[in-house]
Amino acid sequence: MKKINKITNIPEIEYVNLKVFKENKRVLLFTGPTAYKSSKSFLKGLNIVEVFHIDSSKKEIINKNIDFLISKKSKVDICFAVGGGIVADVAKMYAHELNLSLVIIPTLISSDAFLVDCTGIRYNGCVKYIPSLRAKSVLIDFNLLKKTPLRLHLSGCGDVLSIYTGLSDWKLANRKEKLKADETYSVSVAKMAETILEGLLIEKDEIKKGTRKGLEAILRALIMEVQLCNTYGNSRPEEGGEHFFTYCIENYMPHFLHGEMVSFGVLITSYLQKETWRKMYNFLTYVGLNYIPKGLTEELVMKTLKELPSYVKKHHLRYSVYNDFSLKKDGVKVRKFVKFILGKK
Repeated sequence: MKKINKITNIPEIEYVNLKVFKENKRVLLFTGPTAYKSSKSFLKGLNIVEVFHIDSSKKEIINKNIDFLISKKSKVDICFAVGGGIVADVAKMYAHELNLSLVIIPTLISSDAFLVDCTGIRYNGCVKYIPSLRAKSVLIDFNLLKKTPLRLHLSGCGDVLSIYTGLSDWKLANRKEKLKADETYSVSVAKMAETILEGLLIEKDEIKKGTRKGLEAILRALIMEVQLCNTYGNSRPEEGGEHFFTYCIENYMPHFLHGEMVSFGVLITSYLQKETWRKMYNFLTYVGLNYIPKGLTEELVMKTLKELPSYVKKHHLRYSVYNDFSLKKDGVKVRKFVKFILGKK
């Protein structure tokens, strides 16, 4: 059995009115230009002494900035991160290096990055998750979230929908005896993950309308997904070939919302797994989640699929349907499916 030495928790989640929230400590604010512009009027209660813009999660850029940030440490007492997934992800690493507490204020719920205690950095053509810092707390202000287009919040469904294909790959690895020591298959964990996924799907009407209840449904599903993975010991119950597809295609089109590409990955991966892909397709189309990021083409998808069998082995990714996939064998059928998903005749 897989040995778990420690079960970590998610950050404390606080529902607040940021316009009356106060922080007297000297704040180093991590953000991005768009997020800062939309949130500035909500941050007047923060004693901001330094603002640092994050626009990349590449290892070389992160390393380049650390010395600069360390030079600012004596001027600040605490870090805040205001923005989306990349801002939250990289701020956790910077705060860890500075040995300062971090508070995250999401401006959009586009992934589970603000809930986890690791950072996904881009290095050598793949995403590597390294331990960083769990946020001290996450402040949720629905008035701030409402300033962000619904399309961006819908992206947050991707890291929950990935349970569908992640579990299928986990079961496949178990059947083929390809599991690593830290990913022993658990029927109970798999069932709990399925329940979290179904809990999201059942709220499709509220999610489609973008109501507070709908946003809470996305947030709640992400919280439960992350906590389940924390309890299990890693992300195996929710991460599989759909994420590997996303990591690989990022080498060809680096700018997209994580959850949107993961959602496309769920569709193509579930098709190859011979799962009921229409279940995910119907949800995505109903709520209006954009699963075709701008710039995604048929040829890019086919190129990525061709590369994936060697890619997952090169980067030692967990066993999935892509380990033994061959585009030569079913290329015609796969291309036809890709054309359909991309809306082509």
